[in-house]
Amino acid sequence: MKENFDLHILKNFSKGKYSYNDYLSVKEWFDNVKDFPGFKEELSVEWDEINRKESDEGKSLDHIFEKIHYKILLEDNKKERSFNFYKLYRQAAAVLLIPVFAFLLYYLVRPDNNNLLNSGWVEINAPEGARVEFFLPDSSSGWLNSGSKLKFPAVFEQNREVQLQGEAYFEVKHLANSDFTVDVPDFDVKVLGTKFNVLSYAADSQTEVVLAEGKVEISGKAGKFNHTMTPGKRAIFNRETRVLNVEEVDAEMFSAWKDGFLVIDNESLEQVLSRIERWYNAEIIVEDETLKSYRFKATFKDEPLEEVLRLIALTTPIKYSIDKREFDANGILKKKIVHMTLKNN
Repeated sequence: MKENFDLHILKNFSKGKYSYNDYLSVKEWFDNVKDFPGFKEELSVEWDEINRKESDEGKSLDHIFEKIHYKILLEDNKKERSFNFYKLYRQAAAVLLIPVFAFLLYYLVRPDNNNLLNSGWVEINAPEGARVEFFLPDSSSGWLNSGSKLKFPAVFEQNREVQLQGEAYFEVKHLANSDFTVDVPDFDVKVLGTKFNVLSYAADSQTEVVLAEGKVEISGKAGKFNHTMTPGKRAIFNRETRVLNVEEVDAEMFSAWKDGFLVIDNESLEQVLSRIERWYNAEIIVEDETLKSYRFKATFKDEPLEEVLRLIALTTPIKYSIDKREFDANGILKKKIVHMTLKNN
């Protein structure tokens, strides 16, 4: 099997340069693989050697395999227009990896979680530095933001429920007599058919819901509060005070991330940096605490990290440096490390 596998076609996949015949050849290879972990291990040495010869800090072999499996999944879905999640789990992974400047659209279904599969649930992960488009069994859809996780049944029963950690934008298909519920740690968001954004990262101090269209109902755990939202409203739950506040907002601004926009609206540097770290899969070390009080208002569209940092430095007394990236033991590039200080230091 390995001797018939052309690694240079994989290289072309990593750069988005391949023909349909290349795709068909790769699909045939993968369809015939019986021992995927062993097959991948056989190829990994040659893959590393190709990268060294070309002085190329290319994607890891895992990433390329994931991209191919997602391409195969897309082709199958075009023919079937339905989700066969058990077939999906038979594959090594299902990921689309498209570089857009500093961004990735990264669709990852974890095939190694047998307990999850046996329970009839599917899990999608968006690694830091990635945005994921997802489709649910009822034809609802949405986007998963960087560092987020979404779990849902492979087949919905009468009431549709998904579990979210992180941030997601939903476009929910209306089904008569079938509620759709997003379960986050602080409350449940119940809808019939609508468009809304939910923000619920474990490390953040608050959970938010922003409604663009339709109507949603927010129910606190143990029935501590219940609030029905209308379009153009933002509900903010403070995890420390346990208080829910609602305000009017431009709803589109809060879901602009799915279209590649990083919108900063009069936020402190501390708030901005936590978003930038997730957005670019970076670690930012602030070496002077006074910097965290500076506030910013800006919108970036598919800008690389270096350009965002440069523009921040232009408008503030901040200077920064970026450490040279290194590879970990698995040959994958580590996070970018950024240091921030005052310019007069």
